[in-house]
Amino acid sequence: MIILHRISTFLIALLTAVVFVILIYWPDQLLLAAIIGFVMTPLLFVRLLKWEVKRFVFWVFLALPLLLLFSSVFFFFFLEGEVIKYAVGIIVTLCIWIYAESVFAFYHLPSTYQAYTLEYLSLTLSLLSAFFFASGMYAMGLFLQLSLWVPAIIMGLFSFFSSMMVLWVSKISLQRALRFSIICGICLAQTYIVLSLLPTSFVSNAAGFAVILYLFLGLSRAQALEKLSKKVILRYLAIASAMLLMIFLTARWI
Repeated sequence: MIILHRISTFLIALLTAVVFVILIYWPDQLLLAAIIGFVMTPLLFVRLLKWEVKRFVFWVFLALPLLLLFSSVFFFFFLEGEVIKYAVGIIVTLCIWIYAESVFAFYHLPSTYQAYTLEYLSLTLSLLSAFFFASGMYAMGLFLQLSLWVPAIIMGLFSFFSSMMVLWVSKISLQRALRFSIICGICLAQTYIVLSLLPTSFVSNAAGFAVILYLFLGLSRAQALEKLSKKVILRYLAIASAMLLMIFLTARWI
């Protein structure tokens, strides 16, 4: 049985890679890519998670990689350069494979599991998902000329569910995670609107959005776990400020 679960992690990575190969070389086969990415891959994750559908942790660990895959595919539709498409496919495949390996270790080989691995991986997957999804929303807003409040609400809901999962995986009670997540959804919806007013590319705006989400989640986790201090606040502010400066100083302003 362990061997079958070990093979499942490899198959998850393989099917994820196949999704991007189809999108690159056979873009007319979207239905096949959707079946592989959002039917077959989830079923393999469900096997790894022991079919414990009655547990909240099951849905969190299942939703995080699927959110990353969905967000990256959404972003993929607005890409033009072949190199960038390959890069997105490779990065997402590696992240989902590493995540599947960690879930496998957590559930089936606890002695090999490294403490806090899933907590940090959950944060990483959420931030990548936020970047991909925000990029897609900014691009779609420009393409369809949507009213600004429509994608802002969607990004607020995205931020709410994303932060909810990250905070819960960080061993924060559901009640406290809910309060932080509501605030996160409101603040990030406003952040989306503010960044959309900047005359920069949708990729730069999305990167800025992901950095703000990182700042919020980092400070929220520290506060909820009673580890918030002046030093922690300054560290997060310094990192976020440096990343924002690097993003917008190197961005192409329209």
